[in-house]
Amino acid sequence: MVHKAWWGRRGGGTRAGWALAVLALLLPVAGTQRVEAAAPAGNPAHVVREVRVDDRMLDLAVASPEIDAPSKWVRLLLPRGWSRDAERTWPTLWMLHGSGGDHRDWTDHTHIEELAARRDVIVVMPETSGCSSYSDWYNDGRWGAPAWETYLLDELRPLLERDYRAGTRRAAVAGLSMGGHGALKLAAARPGAFKAAASYSGAVSPLHQATDGGPSGPDAVKLGGLICLTDWKRVWGEPGYPFDTTDPRDLRQQWLWKRNSPVERAASLAGTALYLSYGNGTDEGPRWKWGDPPPPASRCTDPATPGMELIERLIHGENRQLRAALTRHGIPATVCAHTGVHTWPYWERELSASFPMLMGAIGG
Repeated sequence: MVHKAWWGRRGGGTRAGWALAVLALLLPVAGTQRVEAAAPAGNPAHVVREVRVDDRMLDLAVASPEIDAPSKWVRLLLPRGWSRDAERTWPTLWMLHGSGGDHRDWTDHTHIEELAARRDVIVVMPETSGCSSYSDWYNDGRWGAPAWETYLLDELRPLLERDYRAGTRRAAVAGLSMGGHGALKLAAARPGAFKAAASYSGAVSPLHQATDGGPSGPDAVKLGGLICLTDWKRVWGEPGYPFDTTDPRDLRQQWLWKRNSPVERAASLAGTALYLSYGNGTDEGPRWKWGDPPPPASRCTDPATPGMELIERLIHGENRQLRAALTRHGIPATVCAHTGVHTWPYWERELSASFPMLMGAIGG
């Protein structure tokens, strides 16, 4: 599903075009607006541009010294009755994109607009970079920009709470692939900040060591570097043994890989409502489409054997490792392990299946 922007819905003919031009002058929110808003105290992030895509969708260009560009976009889906001057606030659902994605992915490829329209919630879809890993980058020990975790949690979130009526207590986070990793790692980094977290085909174990001849966790990080045309070691450094060296004493920056691993930080997810879904690398079709009844529980067959698609094959192994870690810590999770590959029809199905849980956790 591709969302049609407001400028693509114009009527034909000179008179219709003139009428719309007049309407645009009378309703300046339906278009682009430069914003020179002050940043919240102690917060360098600020909105430099707003684009009102339609009556419920607002795009913000946000500048911050923590990102590696002049600005990055954030797409908001707004609930009924929303305004900057409202006396109330709304709970938020953060939706994180995968590797190579951006702030438009969820509205372009799923029916998140229709799902959210039935709920009393602000949906926040931030743009990072194609290999952000939703982390503060190591940069050969120099740190500095990009610092995505700092930007999202310490800058963007309070900015939305101050200026866009986002609530301060009720938030959930979900994401796919790299964004699934991001959803769980951000929830683990700030226990209690998110009432629920959902991961769809999440790359949840960066240090996963494959035993079946398939790719291992660091291979996904290296692939992300290729997508971003950057040195993959900038993200977390090198994982050390057993990936880069045969010397068990040579762990290099493995401590940082562990800090950013939902598997290693599984204990910090206690008290967060969790939803995990992933395929096994075998494509039998989602057997569900938008408009069908809710996806049946029978889809979650928990296949033990991975298939041939390399990405979801890796994801399958990583998520089994996470499930074991959650079990060790006595942390419950709703899990749907299914046949499937790394693609949008499966992710939309799982978004639809998990949406009631996410909304129930935040009262949306």
